[in-house]
Amino acid sequence: MSASLSVMNWSTNDVQPQQRLDYYADALSSSIVPLQLERPPSTEFAAHLELMELGGLSFLRQQGSAHRCYTDSGDLARSTAHHFHLILNSRTDWTIDHRGRSRVARGEAIFVDSQYVVDIASPSDYDYKHIKFAESWVRQWLPSPSALAGFKVRSTAGWGQALNAYASALTPQFLASSPLPLSMLVDHLGALLALTAQELSSPQPEPRKISPGPIERIKDVMQQQCCSPSLTAADIAACVNMPLRSFHRCFTRVGTTFGATLTTMRYTQALAMLRSALCKRLTMVEIATRAGFCDASHLSSVVRARSGLTPTQIRRAALRDVVLQEDLAC
Repeated sequence: MSASLSVMNWSTNDVQPQQRLDYYADALSSSIVPLQLERPPSTEFAAHLELMELGGLSFLRQQGSAHRCYTDSGDLARSTAHHFHLILNSRTDWTIDHRGRSRVARGEAIFVDSQYVVDIASPSDYDYKHIKFAESWVRQWLPSPSALAGFKVRSTAGWGQALNAYASALTPQFLASSPLPLSMLVDHLGALLALTAQELSSPQPEPRKISPGPIERIKDVMQQQCCSPSLTAADIAACVNMPLRSFHRCFTRVGTTFGATLTTMRYTQALAMLRSALCKRLTMVEIATRAGFCDASHLSSVVRARSGLTPTQIRRAALRDVVLQEDLAC
């Protein structure tokens, strides 16, 4: 393969506005597969296509404005050869219906098989890097390429990340002046394609469930029992099957204490009751008891220290808000 091969170009700037859609549809049909093209009503359509053909491969870059391109059974019947495609999104999200519906985000790619209908909707300006593979070429690397039709290649990890980054760089303009032999670049593409296909078709392991750490387990148990006024550190340590010294060390590691954590939980419970219209008939003693405080005085001192307000002031402010919302609704 020689790096002196030329790049072919099609641009809607070369024709009159009323001819642009048909012109570009013909360009895509001749370079990719027979297909149909639509644009949103009352919008001006513009598009540009670059193409370089290298034996059994075609490298394309497609850029333009919002449109929809699709094939139907008639288009498939007119197609004279079986091809596969890797279409990489380099700009805004678009959707594709091809053996299932997918949204393709920037940096992601999708495998397409020309023997199945496809419908791509680009709602805004787009930039595709597109590689078309002849069936004979792709079967050198993939034993069952049709099985990958509709599979999305993510760019977050694994061989898919490497394939997308590499394929994105293989534009016609780059290949026309490549410092490396094109045969080397194509072989590298095939190897990445095979590794990615193996990764996509392999059963994915179940996500490993991360067990909560000791402090999270302790807080879960405390949350369930914090409204008991007689609750002690020894009670919770016994529930989580932990020596008392180790129990207190868990709080020290996160910069707090058992007592401070328990008070915060009880304060949160009391605050919810003070602000709830459902609890407006409860006395301060009843709220203190239900939240786990020893008496109303203890409740008042904690609330004042943390909020700067008394429990009564918090309740009155919350009830005023309820009345105001009801008035506005009327």
